[in-house]
Amino acid sequence: MQNDDLAPNIGVALWLQIYFEEIKMKKEFTKNGFPLDILPPTDDWVFKLLFGDERNKSMLIDLLQSIVELPKEDFELTFLDTHLKKEFEEDKLGILDVKVKTASGKIINIEIQVNPQNYIGKRVSFYKSRMVLGQIKEGDKYDVIQKVICILITSFPLFPKKHDYLNNFRFYNPKNNLLFEKIPEEIITLELSKLPEYNDGSILYSWLQFLKSRKKEDFEMVAETNLEIRKAVDTLFHLSADEVIRTAYYDRLQADLDRNSQLGEARDEGRNEGRNEGRMEVLRFLDEGLTPEEIKQRLSLK
Repeated sequence: MQNDDLAPNIGVALWLQIYFEEIKMKKEFTKNGFPLDILPPTDDWVFKLLFGDERNKSMLIDLLQSIVELPKEDFELTFLDTHLKKEFEEDKLGILDVKVKTASGKIINIEIQVNPQNYIGKRVSFYKSRMVLGQIKEGDKYDVIQKVICILITSFPLFPKKHDYLNNFRFYNPKNNLLFEKIPEEIITLELSKLPEYNDGSILYSWLQFLKSRKKEDFEMVAETNLEIRKAVDTLFHLSADEVIRTAYYDRLQADLDRNSQLGEARDEGRNEGRNEGRMEVLRFLDEGLTPEEIKQRLSLK
């Protein structure tokens, strides 16, 4: 049995790939102002602008219906905690999950993660437990607790040795596959990096293609598959053309990069100094026009 949690060691190659994309985006930003024609829907803030808005509820319903198996009438959704809020004092950017309650009272939380995190399994478990505990008050009986469904979408692989891009986790006995149905918890993971090139014909595939898209022609192509995805594409184009939103997006990007840098300095100033030198070296290689693969080879020779 594989024990990934969810994937404890991301690997240098994957880290470099993600870091190169981040560096190139930041580099273009500092040079040219606004490099991206269309804001990435995988950004958690952009994702919440799209799917956490009451005006776009039909989009969210269509997305969730492609992921979660519930009766159709249960998808009468109520948004919970739609405002951006800070979970802890050191959290400067707010909590950006989209959380809703279904007609029968079930709670669905959907979040998207771009950067690999070694302890993401424990974090998902923590938030899931809090959503269960948050339903019951002193003096209540356990029957007030409704099912909690956590949906985690990632741009990186959670389970490197598995090929399925959709996984559903409940409480099973691993010896006989017996499902403990009365435990009201479920975790669903979607790994964008594993989406196959061929279309499997599902609405979910089209939604994930929407999230993966970056070029206008790719967005336009996937918009032809579904009316709600057409609405999502049009909404994203509108958000991307809004100068205030674009400025806020890059402000958040810069704040996130600065925060990560400060955390690194706090952990190990000396090691961070070495990382900064490495980053400057990566930037120099990019200036020379080297590809990520060529840069990896250069760094591996040192």
